[in-house]
Amino acid sequence: MKPSHFLVRLNSADCITLFGLLFSAIAMVCALNQQLLLSVSWLFLAMLADALDGIWARRNKLVRAFGRYLDGFMDQLIYLISPAVVLYLSGFDGYWSLFLLLMIACGSIRLSVFNEVGNIEGSSGLSYLGMPVFWSLFILSAYLLLRFVLPPLSGYLLLSVTLLLFSIAMLWRRPFYKFKHLSVIIGITLSGAFTFFWLHFRGFCVV
Repeated sequence: MKPSHFLVRLNSADCITLFGLLFSAIAMVCALNQQLLLSVSWLFLAMLADALDGIWARRNKLVRAFGRYLDGFMDQLIYLISPAVVLYLSGFDGYWSLFLLLMIACGSIRLSVFNEVGNIEGSSGLSYLGMPVFWSLFILSAYLLLRFVLPPLSGYLLLSVTLLLFSIAMLWRRPFYKFKHLSVIIGITLSGAFTFFWLHFRGFCVV
């Protein structure tokens, strides 16, 4: 095969992975325009792309080291940087943002370990070693929904404790459940995307 002029040839799984970059970029633009609920809906779509790329790669024998590294970079953007930006812009700033830095640091370490060891065998089949970073999106979603009923200070305190425990759990040496059924993954991600799209277009906002 003739050598490529470029560093790498992207396959179809890599292209699905890069949809996560596109959706995350749209989410960041929405967040910077204070459309926080709409931003979360785009992150759920990025989560869907992140889930589908691995499934597609395994089914079509496209698994390779480059894909794992690319996926790890996208995970960092989708589940660590983007949620941190949304939370910061929601008012979780100042000293509170130290918990965001902790989440990003622990999540980055966990993703680096995952690139080395991958999934592990648990009691229910393939599992994650350490709590997976994608739970940050569920934490972000729950926090924004609770902000409709909680005063800001109560929300900040609850989020601080949650992020602290989440950061510790990401580095905890124990198996964590891995979603395995495609129908469940699609159902969760599309339900999340639809819910936050609906809240945004119904005029709800986080104050």
